Amino acid sequence: MSEISSDKSKNDLWSSTLYILIVLATGIFMTTLDTFIFAPSLPTIVVNFKTSLDWVAWTMTIYLLVVTAVMPLGGKLSDLFGRKKIFIAGITFFTIGSILSSLSWDIYSLIAFRAVQALGGALVMPASMSMVNNSTDKDKRGKTLGILMATSAVALIIGPNLGGYLIQNFGWRSVFLINIPIGILTILMALKLHEHHSVENGIEKPHIDVIGSLLLVGGLASALLGIIRLGTLPLTDITVFPLFITGLFMGILLYFHEKRVSEPILDIPTIMRGNVLSLCLSSLLLFSSFSCVIMYVPSFAQLVLNMNVQDSGMILTSLPVMLIVSGILGGVLIDRFGAKVVLLLGTLITSAGLLGLALSTHNPLSVVIPLAILGLGLGGCMSAFQIIIMSFMPEGKTGSGSGILSTFQNIGTTIGSLIGGFFLIAVSSGAVTYDIAFKNIFWFGWGMSILSALLIVYMIVRHSGNSGNPPGNPS
Repeated sequence: MSEISSDKSKNDLWSSTLYILIVLATGIFMTTLDTFIFAPSLPTIVVNFKTSLDWVAWTMTIYLLVVTAVMPLGGKLSDLFGRKKIFIAGITFFTIGSILSSLSWDIYSLIAFRAVQALGGALVMPASMSMVNNSTDKDKRGKTLGILMATSAVALIIGPNLGGYLIQNFGWRSVFLINIPIGILTILMALKLHEHHSVENGIEKPHIDVIGSLLLVGGLASALLGIIRLGTLPLTDITVFPLFITGLFMGILLYFHEKRVSEPILDIPTIMRGNVLSLCLSSLLLFSSFSCVIMYVPSFAQLVLNMNVQDSGMILTSLPVMLIVSGILGGVLIDRFGAKVVLLLGTLITSAGLLGLALSTHNPLSVVIPLAILGLGLGGCMSAFQIIIMSFMPEGKTGSGSGILSTFQNIGTTIGSLIGGFFLIAVSSGAVTYDIAFKNIFWFGWGMSILSALLIVYMIVRHSGNSGNPPGNPS
């Protein structure tokens, strides 16, 4: 088993909880920041590479797709090769991907290099969580994890604002260049960490479900690419329907493969339980609607509201601020009213925010207020989803439940990003204006949130006897 420090070196600076926290927080901050710092750059890249916005959207979709496939493997790779090694490997891939992305010569090279960057980003978070679990005292573990999560929240607030500033003053490549010194610094700090990695006798090495991961990402990519092609071609086209057939075939193979492997990327028997499946699908739909907003509002602000790049990043600020506030408030409400009630209420509030966006005018305030409402609803949902999924899991499988939920949420985020690109294809063909295309994206997000709410109601009604709340809390 990996350990960051031996008993002898507990008092060393390189083995102290504070130093470990600084290293991990720096890595998590950089990788989380990049997800949001990049969003305001899309219209600028369209002009620079003389391409369309739906193609540029693939730079975000490919990142999310790779993260979805690789992140579930990150924890197992950490157990197999050592948490320090996987953390450093993740930061290294991310930094190399950033360098290559800053040197991109066309949209295709940028998409490919974003995939390299995503490979690194997908390894950092699970390696960090695993490192905290194995290197900090039990009574400090919750506080340490809370600080790391707060780091992600700060990156969410800073990202769009910093991205807008950098792009407007230094060009879009600067959002990648800023990662290079941070990445190198993080690697140098991580090399100082003390780790003794060994596999205890009698402990079986974790199984790495590479085939399952490839089938998942291949099936998703084929089906989503088929949807994109439907924007300009009929279903009967020779370049369209084979994509759906391939996606379906890979999905069937994934289903049977996951049922027979010892440590699947997707635990099919657990997922197929009615309560778990309803909750996971609800989470997928809600995160799909959220992705439509976080990825495309800065472009909407630039292309429809005629805001400059810097202001287009700032317009998102109300969302993450309210996300943090409601995350804290949601925890209090869950203790008092139960996770299921908070989840349903949060989903309905999120839906109201998305409806406000779909009905917004050309006044920036009509965008800022719905974003704040959306953040208010979504913050409480995140904690509620985690609590409910863990209550649905049998003894000893709570970690597996959390992993399943995260995979569905990542898939939903990927779908939302790519479907946004689907609606933007109509702009390239001249069928609609940017205003109508973005409103269609927001209407799609609203529809996904309504479906999510309906699934939550179904789950509550059908499984009213199951507790989705901490012991002692009413449902």
